[in-house]
Amino acid sequence: MGYSYKSYSDTKEVFKKYVNAAEGQAVYGISRSHIMEMAKKAGAVYKVGNTALINTEIFEAYLEQFRENPVPLPKYIVDKTKMKK
Repeated sequence: MGYSYKSYSDTKEVFKKYVNAAEGQAVYGISRSHIMEMAKKAGAVYKVGNTALINTEIFEAYLEQFRENPVPLPKYIVDKTKMKK
């Protein structure tokens, strides 16, 4: 049996524009309470009855301001034979 693993960038075209907190938690890997707090700060929360929906386009634009520059790897190489002793 084969498994198909798709990355977020592969499914972005078919991804929902609005998600609830549980779906957002699965997509972004952030806890429900934290994702709702951040979505409120971003102004991406829409209340529909008792349901709160998050606009993913606005939320992702808000997340981009927390992006950090990548850190280069160290230039030295570890000798694995010395580590075993």
